[in-house]
Amino acid sequence: MTVTDWHAHLWPRAYVDFLDGHGQDCRHQRGVLPGDDSPAMLRRRLQQMDDSGIDCQVLDAAALYPRLAPPGRNAEAARLAIEAMAEAVRTAPGRFAFLGVLPLPLVTASLRELDHLMNRLGARGIVLPPALHGTSTLGSHYDPLYAALDHARAAVLYHPAGTGTGPSLCDPDTVTWSVGAIAEQTTVVLDWLAADMSDRFPRIRPIISRAGGACFLLGPDTVEGVVTSTLCFDSHTHGNTEALRLAGRHVGRHRILLGTDYPFIRDARLAEAVHRFQAVGSLCDEPPA
Repeated sequence: MTVTDWHAHLWPRAYVDFLDGHGQDCRHQRGVLPGDDSPAMLRRRLQQMDDSGIDCQVLDAAALYPRLAPPGRNAEAARLAIEAMAEAVRTAPGRFAFLGVLPLPLVTASLRELDHLMNRLGARGIVLPPALHGTSTLGSHYDPLYAALDHARAAVLYHPAGTGTGPSLCDPDTVTWSVGAIAEQTTVVLDWLAADMSDRFPRIRPIISRAGGACFLLGPDTVEGVVTSTLCFDSHTHGNTEALRLAGRHVGRHRILLGTDYPFIRDARLAEAVHRFQAVGSLCDEPPA
């Protein structure tokens, strides 16, 4: 059985340089090693994957979504990101795959980039923030994009943007990032259910990062809606075994995917994350502590 990590970050140098050169703050991504696409960092990544038993990483550039003005520059930034990520995949066939970024909120430009990254570059899908510029990425404005994603049977990883409840969330080192990320992850689940996305776009593979935030702590009707939806969840819960157990008991082992948050989780902690994921099946059968 192939062990695939669906929550792993890569911030290509050309992409970061472009965003930084046009005024978007990229200090945090520059400070995370090994997070770039240099040959040395890719070799280090592969070695850590080998040491941890990970066969493939699905790379994404979250939470560094392009937010440039004028909006047309976002298309140029997105193209830089996906071309660089596709090149990283080509350096290690079978070991890497990737999820593209799109120049939202420009739907027409995003559809063009989606065609390019799926049909020409072989991406698995895209990564999206739960909201962008204060508006949900599950709003009806994006229906043409979701129709295209559905047609392509694409994966969509919803990853926090770090700006959901206030400017302080831009600093991932503060406790407000952790709380805000949970809020974003929970909200996107509610938005997915409210928009009947599983019925309208059943061929999309939606993945909510970090086991869905607090969605399994909500009311029974909401939890039942999650259970009967097409939503999947990754296993990254910052080591919180009870959160992972709760998600697994509700939706079953088959809808929990490995997610590590690499390179934030690396070295010995990476192997620990894989072991927690592999224990999900037994955790689901255990009574709560």
